[in-house]
Amino acid sequence: MNENPTEQNQQLTPTPTVTSRAGETIEDIASTLRDLFNRVPDTVNKAVERAMNVRDTTVLVRLSESSSDAIDTLVSAGIFKGRADAAAFLIDEGIKAQSVLFQRIQDKLSEIEKLRDELRHSVSQ
Repeated sequence: MNENPTEQNQQLTPTPTVTSRAGETIEDIASTLRDLFNRVPDTVNKAVERAMNVRDTTVLVRLSESSSDAIDTLVSAGIFKGRADAAAFLIDEGIKAQSVLFQRIQDKLSEIEKLRDELRHSVSQ
């Protein structure tokens, strides 16, 4: 081992340019991550709004006074922007809550359609 100790230290110590570049890169990554994390709530809110606004059917309904008041309460509380959004939300939630009923109805409708097909087939023979 004829190497000079000063040469060994020079080989092991990173040059200032490499160190400053690594520091800049780490800072850039940290800055990018901070920006991403700060934007997450906005992104989630926008996704929820878009999902809520994907409606392509308009239905006119007559409501009882108590139902109308409940919808107005949701709007007044700032939960929904308008009565249509509040009503659509409540309808969607009601359908989800009654999913078993809707499945039974769908099963019966399938049976009825099979019977209709059988009748059509028997008449066409």
